[in-house]
Amino acid sequence: MFTYRHPTKVVFGRGALEKLGEEAAALGKKALVVTGRNFAKKHGYLDRIGGLLRKAGVEPVFFPEVEPNPSLETVDRGAEVARREGVDLYVAFGGGSAMDAAKAIDVVATLGGRAADWVYPKVVEEKVKPIIALPTTHGTGSEVTKYSVLTDTGRGVKTVVVGDGILPDVALLDPEPLKHLPAEQAAATGLDALSHAVEAYFSRKATPLSDLFALEAARLVFANLPCAVRGSLECRTEMLYASMLAGYAINVAGTNIGHGLGYEITVRKGVPHGFANLLILPHAAGIYAFAAPDKMDELLDRLGIYGLPGGLKEALEVLKKTVGAPMTLRDVGFTEKDIDYLVEKAALYKRNLANAPIELSEDDIRGIYESALG
Repeated sequence: MFTYRHPTKVVFGRGALEKLGEEAAALGKKALVVTGRNFAKKHGYLDRIGGLLRKAGVEPVFFPEVEPNPSLETVDRGAEVARREGVDLYVAFGGGSAMDAAKAIDVVATLGGRAADWVYPKVVEEKVKPIIALPTTHGTGSEVTKYSVLTDTGRGVKTVVVGDGILPDVALLDPEPLKHLPAEQAAATGLDALSHAVEAYFSRKATPLSDLFALEAARLVFANLPCAVRGSLECRTEMLYASMLAGYAINVAGTNIGHGLGYEITVRKGVPHGFANLLILPHAAGIYAFAAPDKMDELLDRLGIYGLPGGLKEALEVLKKTVGAPMTLRDVGFTEKDIDYLVEKAALYKRNLANAPIELSEDDIRGIYESALG
């Protein structure tokens, strides 16, 4: 038995951005536009978004201050602006960082307190003010998820605000902004979508419905990420769809080994999130195959690699090399001396690791990191 509910309205395809005004006008009168520090301004989207909102009678207030891996402090600053300006709507334009920040800003501004008061194990069940999400990368799926991943700089860890209350009301998925993605960012965000799909598929919370989303997302990533990295907008459009599907999958099933062991790689070395996850994921493939051999066979068949001698591990490594991702932990600056530290930090991500298909021992975690070291 499983339950599924997803209230986000999705508008997908070229021209979806032009729907912003009418969607916003139906939800509020004054919008906090949450973006990163560079992309939206550099490519003219701040003016464009402001124009669309004003034309529809919605007053924009801009908060273009979100950094990669947004901090709790950034969320608190955004919430202060939102309260001061009296906004009744949030427009998140950017990658996962901007969308995640907007969700958390909404929670703090609407429900009170500070960002630190709302992190897991707190679950946001209360409905906050409306959110419209416009992704500019093809990786996080945050436009349709109940997660806001943040950085607790004081503790030096990733943390999360989570709950159905922060699901965006509208997701406008327009591939046009993707034409500006640098190749490295296309690779990293695309691998993030793949990690969502694979981890959700092998999660102990997986359902037949989440498997549908995960399998198709994984297939689309393998088919389209290489040409997306080369700059094909058609392939990037397919990747945007894959990212959304993978977001649906993790809403149901969550993430596990790739994220639980990958977060510290990002926190300590600044490795892009998708690259960090894929430094781990190939070395979790054996655990997935052991725990769910029939599901592994189904995934390999869907990917068209059934019978590949190295199985999923080899397929992931080949894809990483094809798109220019780092191949080993050594490539991003780790050595044998870091393994104990990484194992210790991984234990902090119980929320993710609890979703693994088998219970992981400390030795299992150590073995994955040692294998990933190369």
